[in-house]
Amino acid sequence: VCTRFPPEHSGSLHIGHAKAVLLNNYYARRYHGRLIVRFDDTNPSKEKEEFQESILSDLGLLGVKPDRVTFTSDYFDTIRGYAIRLIEAGLAYMDD
Repeated sequence: VCTRFPPEHSGSLHIGHAKAVLLNNYYARRYHGRLIVRFDDTNPSKEKEEFQESILSDLGLLGVKPDRVTFTSDYFDTIRGYAIRLIEAGLAYMDD
């Protein structure tokens, strides 16, 4: 089992975030899987490093230790490659 918690680091965690990450962490641990925290960093005008640090600190207070921390931008080349393949196969299109 591999679970993912994708906060956008534009603010602090709220109770809904806590519920989601605690459930994801529970299932990852229960089934000897992994929990990936993937920061959605696709809106740079709203994101701040201080919120990223705060979120990771808050996860620690909740007893959640992610197995891996990644960023959406780490995968832009891969995502772009998939998009191109889908467009070339006629399964997707790009709009202006």
